[in-house]
Amino acid sequence: MKRTAKKTLELGFIVFCCAALLSCSAEAPVRTAKYAVQGLYSAVLSDDGSTALIGSIEHGGSYWVNAVNERRYNWNHAQGEYSSLLGVDIDPTGQFAATGGARTLVLWNTVTGKSDGFWNTPGDIQSLKLTQNGDYALIGLNDQTARYFDIKRGGIKQTLRTGATVRAVDVTPDGMLGITGDDLSKVILWDMQTGEKKYEWPLNNAIASVALSADGKYAFGAAQLGNAKIWSTRTGKELTKIDTGALQYRNVTISQAVFAKDDRTILMGEVTGRVTLAQVSTGIVQKEWDIMQQKSRLTGSVVLALAYGPGNRYYAIGSNGYFNVLE
Repeated sequence: MKRTAKKTLELGFIVFCCAALLSCSAEAPVRTAKYAVQGLYSAVLSDDGSTALIGSIEHGGSYWVNAVNERRYNWNHAQGEYSSLLGVDIDPTGQFAATGGARTLVLWNTVTGKSDGFWNTPGDIQSLKLTQNGDYALIGLNDQTARYFDIKRGGIKQTLRTGATVRAVDVTPDGMLGITGDDLSKVILWDMQTGEKKYEWPLNNAIASVALSADGKYAFGAAQLGNAKIWSTRTGKELTKIDTGALQYRNVTISQAVFAKDDRTILMGEVTGRVTLAQVSTGIVQKEWDIMQQKSRLTGSVVLALAYGPGNRYYAIGSNGYFNVLE
């Protein structure tokens, strides 16, 4: 009788473990397409995931229509040359895009494919983000500043001094709030109209990624191999700690994040190629995927871009040049 009870308990435990493992297993993409052969420096998806802009290692910049995986335009900063683009973005309307390479910044019209402005920057571009209609660009630079730039008419509207290289930036579509992440482990929320700091949040390593919700209510920041958090932009208080693992010597790095339009969930991508959908209020993981990896490569693919699609569809682009559809 005791042996039977023990076996039942053991089987129950095994079933429980298997169920737990299955519930935590990541799914594969339902569709993939290769946008670059040698990999990417940078990538971005439009807010609805319908288009993509990539900065490839071998062929510079290109703009894609994702439904048919068609390259629409080739965009580079010098004729006859392939530009190394470390920062790219598509504005919230999808009508404008920007590319940043070294100390040059270009605004593009996504309808005509033509350049609407070419500018020089005071430092090397590390990251960039456009406001609504591509009116302004928040640019993270290696000169210890982020610059809020009038990308259509020229001129710097605000200079945000951080004291370290700015690796990650985001700005609300209306241009009211901006956020920066720097090499001194600081996530800073800025009033973009005055250039003043609203809040400063320290993490435990140099900052890898930041994000703002479209309505400006929430801010996200993640450290390299460290912690990640969500804060209220109204009070400055921490709302949620994001689980980045509990390995013996390090945590995983979240390389990209985007909030849902209704602020209920956040989509996050890791340097390992894992994509996670989590609740904003609790940090509880709802679903996970692993993007396309190339077996021939020794290193994995870093998640560079994310977007919410219609219904329960999501999109991701990896540093190996693959566009991924997730469901």
